[in-house]
Amino acid sequence: MASYPPSTGKSVSLTYWSAWLYGVNRDYSIIRMSYSDDLVAGFSRSIREIVSDKRYRNVFPEYQQYGDNPFATKEVYNWKLKDSTVPASHIAVSRDGQVTGKRANKAMIFDDMTKGAEEATDSVVHQNLYNKWTGNWINRRDGDSTKFVFAGTMWSPEDILNRIIEDREKISELIPSKQFKYVWESKDGSTVVIRVPLLDENDETTCEAVMTTEEARQLRDVTDDFQWACVYQQDPIPAEGLDFADELLNHFDRLPVNEDGTPAYSNYSLAVLDTTRRGKDNASMPIYKTDGRNYYMIDCIFKKKAMTDLYEEIIAKIEEHHITWLVIENNTDTSLKSLLDKMLEDRGIYYCIITEKYSTIKKEKRIKDNQGLIRKLMYFKDKKSYKPNSDYGRFMKNLTTYSFDYPNRTDDAADSRCIICNRDNT
Repeated sequence: MASYPPSTGKSVSLTYWSAWLYGVNRDYSIIRMSYSDDLVAGFSRSIREIVSDKRYRNVFPEYQQYGDNPFATKEVYNWKLKDSTVPASHIAVSRDGQVTGKRANKAMIFDDMTKGAEEATDSVVHQNLYNKWTGNWINRRDGDSTKFVFAGTMWSPEDILNRIIEDREKISELIPSKQFKYVWESKDGSTVVIRVPLLDENDETTCEAVMTTEEARQLRDVTDDFQWACVYQQDPIPAEGLDFADELLNHFDRLPVNEDGTPAYSNYSLAVLDTTRRGKDNASMPIYKTDGRNYYMIDCIFKKKAMTDLYEEIIAKIEEHHITWLVIENNTDTSLKSLLDKMLEDRGIYYCIITEKYSTIKKEKRIKDNQGLIRKLMYFKDKKSYKPNSDYGRFMKNLTTYSFDYPNRTDDAADSRCIICNRDNT
């Protein structure tokens, strides 16, 4: 599975890969699919041009015997190499074409199955493609050695790229590659997922030749959040159902003051801590100032790390913001409170009271029940005042892309907000 922003060379790479395979073995067969006949015909012609080029024969000397014509048949949608034992070497077909009865013994390549932005929010199109995959396309392989290759731009959480990634992850957990950036590999070795964003975690372009950092940032500023997340960052969010979208939230440029200019908020802070329980969870610790009614999120910890790696940072935040009350949602481990209490005592900090909250309510229901309070009582920094790759930025992305209508990869930010909403019950 490979998803990249537009114009980053996905199709060209697959075309050269296909030509290379035929140089390795003339008996390989490949099916290449896309959303239109014109596209797959163009891919097919490009592969033929590479294979018939004299430079190709220099790399693969066995093709010298065929000169400029290594093809037994040359029909653009269905051609065969000379001396090949397969019925067809290359089959090019659109997503609406007929593949019943056809087979590929080396690779089935699905290249840009969604027809751009016009189909991004079309649930019917996405579901029909997925149904064709499960009902027909997956059965076109000729033996267990056939590779399925999906490449394209991630247009929606519902598109076939994202759906199949979710399916594969149910079979075997995806973990970050130790060798390659933006690559995840399944534990069972069956799946590789590549997701390359336009802007990286440092807000820098990942491909200067395609778009400079300055151009990419300018594009982000004029692109709606849905399109930016899906098309350019390969991190799809729902187009609808974002109950915590940034424009629905309260924001603050500075903390409130009284008419005489004195602070209207207390000189202490409050915080909640939602601990990690799985490898995909983020430890979420939003920190607030309050004026007695509203809560202003001034800082946070939001990291996908084990709790043992965050103890010192938690203590440092307590000192930095003079946190007098820390609420821990902790349903599995009662040792964290004792450990933090001891660390605070060793530093001579006695002003922070740590309490634990246990909940039997499912996260989604808890978040749904508190969504009104979150939008009414919570205030957040303007997004221009924090960096996207900071803890605050990652927290806000996790919160603003949460949806009740679609499966969420993580719900840590939204859930940790609910703990403070239920402060009276703690």
